[in-house]
Formats: sequence, structure tokens, C-alpha cells
Amino acid sequence: MIPHRVVRHEPADITLDSLLLVEGDTPLHFFEAMLQHLRLQDRIEIRSFRGIGQLRPFLRALVKSAAFQSRAVTSLGIIRDAETDAARARQSVLDALSAAGLAIGESAAVKVSVFILPDDTNPGMLETLCMAAVRDWPETKPAHECVEQFFECLQRNRVNLPDGLPRAKNEAQAYLATRPEAQLFPGLAAYRGYWPWESRAFEPVKRFLKSLAAG
Repeated sequence: MIPHRVVRHEPADITLDSLLLVEGDTPLHFFEAMLQHLRLQDRIEIRSFRGIGQLRPFLRALVKSAAFQSRAVTSLGIIRDAETDAARARQSVLDALSAAGLAIGESAAVKVSVFILPDDTNPGMLETLCMAAVRDWPETKPAHECVEQFFECLQRNRVNLPDGLPRAKNEAQAYLATRPEAQLFPGLAAYRGYWPWESRAFEPVKRFLKSLAAG
């Protein structure tokens, strides 16, 4: 199922008591598909704060929204990429929460939790997590090995490649080129079931989402 609804960027019209904020349209689609897989789509609402630079103003607007003022939202989760430093990424989210008068923990009126992709510990991004799942799952592992060989071939032949973490994005696109419907972004590919949801690589973020849904 490819989404047909308008992508939700505003902290308005929130109807569920558990709210998940993600960094952009690709994660929004990806996690919407994951929530459907986990049968949590009716328990967690998703909003995109677009980019990390927009998180602070988004949170400030969120705490002024009717859903927060009426205490309808009881559980708030935020997911963003680690990029090169997971600890720094987490701190940036904590700083944004503090600026909006929100704090991590369960003692406040709203339970707040944070997950840093790919695994809440290591550097990386959504695509890093997706490719870890592809590598781990027996049915997709051969495709992952071919993707690795492809990039090794490019390096041997001195074909210029992006440096550092963005390579994960290129690896994800190379893998998705092997699927029945190619040229999909990773988030939309999730609706097609192209990421192996049962892979162990997804377990940490699944636990995060289940905890968020539990309130």
C-alpha cells in the first residue's frame, strides 16, 4: 500500500494519545508501514518535523496545541538519525525538548522517549538500519552480498563514491533496484514489504514503538 494521505507536518488535529515524531517524509512513510506491520497504527499517531533544524519550533508549537493543552497526548516519542554521532544526536533532541519545557521520563504529565537510528547506539541513519536488516535476514542476505560486491567493484575501478555515512543511502537504493518495483524511496518501499520486518536488526526500534504505544 502506497500512502495517499497528505503528509502530516503540523502539530494539529492529533487524535491518539501516543504521538511519534520523525525526521522527514521517508521516515514517516517507513514507520507508518512498520506500525501497520506491528498492528499499532491505531495506537500511535505520526508527525514529521521535517528536519532536525525544525524540531525546536515544532515542539514549541506542539506543546501549545489543543491535544497537549487538554492532556490528550500522554506519550511522546521522537526518532532521528544518529548521523556521525549518536550521543550528539540524542543531546540535540534533549535540548529541543528542554527548550519546549518537556523532559525525558515517565514522571511528567507526558511520557517522553527518544530513539536514535540505526540502533540507539551507533552512528548511521534509517538506511543503515534497513541494510542491517537485509544483511541479517536469510532471504535477503544474498542480495546484500551482491550489493557489497558491487560497491567493492566500484572502488577497485576507482569510481568516485560518496564518503562516509551517505553510502548507506546508495546501498539501500542498489538493494531496492533488485525488488519487483524499483526506484522507490526507502520509506515507500516499506509499504511494499521490501524490508524484512522479522529481522533481528529491527528489534530495538520495535521495542521502542511498543513501549510508546503502551503509554
